[in-house]
Amino acid sequence: MESDASSFAKRLRDAIGESVNAFAKRCEIPEATMRGYVNGKFPPSDVALKIADTANVNLEWLISGRGPQGKAPTEPSISGRSIDIRGRIMDDFAFIQRLDVQASAGSGAITINEDAVELLAFQSDWLKSRHINPTSARVLTAKGDSMEPTIRDGDILLVDTSITSVRDNAIYIVVYGGHVLVKRVNLRRNGSLVLISDNDRHAPEEVPESEVLDLHIAGRVMWFGRSI
Repeated sequence: MESDASSFAKRLRDAIGESVNAFAKRCEIPEATMRGYVNGKFPPSDVALKIADTANVNLEWLISGRGPQGKAPTEPSISGRSIDIRGRIMDDFAFIQRLDVQASAGSGAITINEDAVELLAFQSDWLKSRHINPTSARVLTAKGDSMEPTIRDGDILLVDTSITSVRDNAIYIVVYGGHVLVKRVNLRRNGSLVLISDNDRHAPEEVPESEVLDLHIAGRVMWFGRSI
């Protein structure tokens, strides 16, 4: 079965209908960047919208393969916002990249590949109400049980990557010792940090002051969800 990324690349090539160089110029996107998209890398939501508009194709079709390839006949807009063929106001949604990264809520090394594997749609008003900037948001997948019962294995995590420092007793994505971790982080007065799991079976892990510079806060978990 084709991956979401390869399917997206095929649809993009079908939509372009000309040389990559010429299309990139029309989109005002660097050719090298466009070739990355043609080879299967997902663009950010604002770039995907620009590509769809330039190619005159349906944004939902380009991203997911659903719906018709061509745009619906133009209908009167609502406050200047575009309406797709099913009557949905597309400007009311932000498309967030889901990265090929599993954030460990347990133990063990995690393989990191930061290519986007798909785009997930979130309502713009919902993101705004939670103070989430869609351009800085990414979706990851949790792996392990150390954050149970709060976060379970396989949950999807909506992460604000613009937050790169500890602000409160929230849940963060932490890159430390070659691992990508989901943890609460406690700052201590002696300059050390403590990585805390919600699962009592996993003991807190202290990061001494001498190693704090080796730890990177990659974002704050703003929301999580799971399938049933």
